[in-house]
Amino acid sequence: MSVWAGKPKGALICGAVILGLLLTGCTSGAEPQATASPSTAVGSPTEPSSAATSAAPSPVESPSLSADYALTINIAIAAGKTVPNGKKINVRVGQKVILNVTSDTDDEIHAHIGGEGYELPVQAGRPVKGSFTIDSPGSFEVESHHLEKIIVILNAR
Repeated sequence: MSVWAGKPKGALICGAVILGLLLTGCTSGAEPQATASPSTAVGSPTEPSSAATSAAPSPVESPSLSADYALTINIAIAAGKTVPNGKKINVRVGQKVILNVTSDTDDEIHAHIGGEGYELPVQAGRPVKGSFTIDSPGSFEVESHHLEKIIVILNAR
């Protein structure tokens, strides 16, 4: 009888350890990881003036997500090019989208989000910030009017 007395206790301990490991592996932090999912954000140079003074757009930073889960897209326009350039990004319906734009030329950023869309005037050498909210599912282009180039395509679900 003493041989069997330890087995249920051992099985309970083993089960508790396995459950603990499973729960630890399935949880995540309070902020989602930045991937090609609804929580994706796109970055550009950390110094806003670099796009206005350089001949070509600077490389894109690692994606990040603000504390309120708004999507921030940093846009650099220089020498007739945009960064990002045609990138597809997943967003959630109801998610706020923030555009941080620097440009070496006057332009207008337009988001085709239904109705008249959203327009953000841009002056050369002056960083500008604007935002809008995605209210319905679909694919929405954000473009440079003067360059006639698609900067990003927002896929809302």
